Amino acid sequence: MHHEIKILCPGIKCGKCRRMVSRVEEAVNLTGVDARIIIVDKLEEMLHYPTWILPTMIINENIVAKGYVPDIKRIQEFLNQT
Repeated sequence: MHHEIKILCPGIKCGKCRRMVSRVEEAVNLTGVDARIIIVDKLEEMLHYPTWILPTMIINENIVAKGYVPDIKRIQEFLNQT
């Protein structure tokens, strides 16, 4: 199954956003799933999603985490659930 993972974060990425991207990449590699990671950093694109809390992780158009960086194990669970 192919996953599309979007991470909503501002253009100037804070430490929390960088950690989320890094953990998502590691979780995808460890899980071995087919996934495309997209960084959404343009306000016009972010407005399509019902959140103002950043960073936000969206897997297959489902918001799974917002405002915090889940650990790698939890990200793997998200990938297996969606």
